[in-house]
Amino acid sequence: MRRSRLGRRAGLVALVLLALLAAGGIALARSEPALRAEGPTSVAGTEATGVFEIADRTVRQVRYDDGGTLRYTFELTNHDRLPITVRGLAEEQPPSRLFTYTGLTGADGRTTLRLSPGESAPVTLDLLMGGCETLSARAGAFVTAVVLRVERGGVLTGLPTDDLTVALPEELHTGSPREAFCPSSTATSRPPG
Repeated sequence: MRRSRLGRRAGLVALVLLALLAAGGIALARSEPALRAEGPTSVAGTEATGVFEIADRTVRQVRYDDGGTLRYTFELTNHDRLPITVRGLAEEQPPSRLFTYTGLTGADGRTTLRLSPGESAPVTLDLLMGGCETLSARAGAFVTAVVLRVERGGVLTGLPTDDLTVALPEELHTGSPREAFCPSSTATSRPPG
């Protein structure tokens, strides 16, 4: 009799522990992955760039080059407890009038990047510059974040966390150029300003 009670208690304790582990695993899988974009940063694909701070914001001003590709390189760090695989850009990206998100690659040129917990790797975000003919010469555009397609712990969860928005270490900004540097502009294509 005493043995059967002991056996039941041990079974009950094992069942409770199993339920707690499962609940913890589900909670971890449902929490948002922790990827962070950090410096050092670099830019290629423009003739001029400058970095300045406004309050708590760091802005990187780049010279617009119609039809050119801006290549912005930064460190991507996994601050999560599970490995994260970045599978490139998500389909939906934050809107920007003068930049179009075209690609994300690791230092080796691959579009897939696996980061173990605590690991960092350089990545390059490619941004096509275009559309200056739709803005006045004094307007501009920002890129402040990128939306990545990720797998956490090697699994696509089917949750919204599969697309993860990561704030860039600097806010990228470009101004719409004067008509001479915007070849597709016409006398009526640009709003006054």
